[in-house]
Amino acid sequence: MNAATTPPAARPVTSRWIARLRPTDDARLRILCFPHVGAGAGVFRTWLEHLPPEVDLCVVRPPGRENRIGEALLTDGRTLLDEAGPHVAPLLDVPFAVVGHCSGSVLAYEFARRLRTEGGPEPVELVVSSSEGPSVRVVEDPPLHRLPDGELITRVVGYGGMAEQVLEDPDLMAMFERILRADYQVVETLEYSTGAPLELPVTVIGGRRDEFVSAPAMAAWSAVTTREFSLHLLDAGHYILNEAGARMGQIARRLLERGGGG
Repeated sequence: MNAATTPPAARPVTSRWIARLRPTDDARLRILCFPHVGAGAGVFRTWLEHLPPEVDLCVVRPPGRENRIGEALLTDGRTLLDEAGPHVAPLLDVPFAVVGHCSGSVLAYEFARRLRTEGGPEPVELVVSSSEGPSVRVVEDPPLHRLPDGELITRVVGYGGMAEQVLEDPDLMAMFERILRADYQVVETLEYSTGAPLELPVTVIGGRRDEFVSAPAMAAWSAVTTREFSLHLLDAGHYILNEAGARMGQIARRLLERGGGG
């Protein structure tokens, strides 16, 4: 049973797959987030101070991290979406926006396409950040998930996505490398679906000083929708989660004001 065919419950249920960072039973809008590789739900916590109280901030939390650290990691994106589907379905009983940060944008976009294909409730908006549009996406050769032991985490530290102190702790490095390798395999082997563009607004948030994804590459997301498209460039680099919180608050208020949130 998937997200499109599972009947929504009256209220969202507790699930290991979903971290509800500020649960509210009177939500007028939900923001459903897909984190970047190696991350858990906690990376979105700074957004709470920017979001209106009637917004329920939820994060898809795959196995192998946070309170799921003892569970087997997934390495296939389709399987991940299949398994997450029934746990996400009860959250789709109010208007919702789907958000993907960086590599999580791949899963967020595929999730939105899946809902449309299967006839499920569709998001009021898709928001992606720090990522290139599907038409210009390039997977490194060799892909990161195939790099030798030690090299992968060193590369990620070099990208600025992890503290150098991780390299000084062999146990911590081994744990993070295992998670990173699985997560990179998920997004690097998940090919974007083909078909008609989405019929919902798409917003991209990026950094003007992003050294990995150019503004034109972010603007390529405009091709995935027949509706409104907007690109917001912040005074930041590639890792913009904290800076993006204020902009997400603006987006949430806009959706609420124009009726997208009930």
